[in-house]
Amino acid sequence: MENVARHLTTRREAIKLGFLAGAGLTFGHAAEVFGQASPGTQGLRTRPIPRTGEKLPVVGVGTNQWGAQSEAEIAPLRDIIRLMVENGATVIDTARVYGRGRAEEVIGQVIRELDVRDDLFIATKVTTPETRDEGIASLEACMNALGLDRVSAMRAHSISGAEILFPIFREWKEAGRIRYFGDTTMDAEEYPELERQLREENMDIIEIDYSVLDRAAADRILPLAQDQGVAVMVAKPFGGTSGSIFAHVGGQPVPDFARDIGATSWAQLCLKYILANPAVTVVIPGSDKPEHMVDNLGAAQGELPDADLRRRIEQIFDNL
Repeated sequence: MENVARHLTTRREAIKLGFLAGAGLTFGHAAEVFGQASPGTQGLRTRPIPRTGEKLPVVGVGTNQWGAQSEAEIAPLRDIIRLMVENGATVIDTARVYGRGRAEEVIGQVIRELDVRDDLFIATKVTTPETRDEGIASLEACMNALGLDRVSAMRAHSISGAEILFPIFREWKEAGRIRYFGDTTMDAEEYPELERQLREENMDIIEIDYSVLDRAAADRILPLAQDQGVAVMVAKPFGGTSGSIFAHVGGQPVPDFARDIGATSWAQLCLKYILANPAVTVVIPGSDKPEHMVDNLGAAQGELPDADLRRRIEQIFDNL
């Protein structure tokens, strides 16, 4: 618990001193924070989806913890989406099972309330079905929960779902109900099959885990995705096989060289490390706190680390 407390303090201080100050925001009540943000003023870095050239802001949000039930629980999630739209961020990653099955419904409710459906890139995913009919039912359930007749991206929640789901995805893409399709894995043992799919399935987008603590994807998956023109969403950017980056750094200050690339927190430094890989299209750290979302968006501004700085960041964590 002490490490967690130090982590939160570090992030709050970074917010006060960094991105919020640059945005002219005050750290306090949510209404005050978001009321002073101006749409698009932050100049977030963008990258194109290779298949189409559509540009996405490089930092979005993951919603695995968005299982809100009450208005008190939904309020900070509403603030996150409002904050994103006001500052030019668009990507929301979710799934049929996220938030104990509630995340899509919460997102659907909030985007209706804020009337921001057309401002967002919503990507969701469904688990592996046993039959085609079950797969179609899962996709329809996603649409109903989100309150949408089309989504930006639909993925199989595991690469094992491709056999049944990909034919459906292609039909729905042709019909205009989804714009991009692909699948996801957080397991390096599945990389050989993912490599085959990247070469043979003509996917648009994949989602993988990748961080300074878990670099397995950097050797083969990221270069292959780039070669094949497939967009990459990165999940679990603060995690790894040895735990959270925040548990590793504890209360240590951010290294001095971080300021050379405009990083004022460990979160921003580690997100910039990921984004320095040109194969990464967008990183989607999970967040249910507006102040953390602000901190994360700071990584979409300023310079990215060069090869030398990336090695120095790696060395910090290798030595912890």
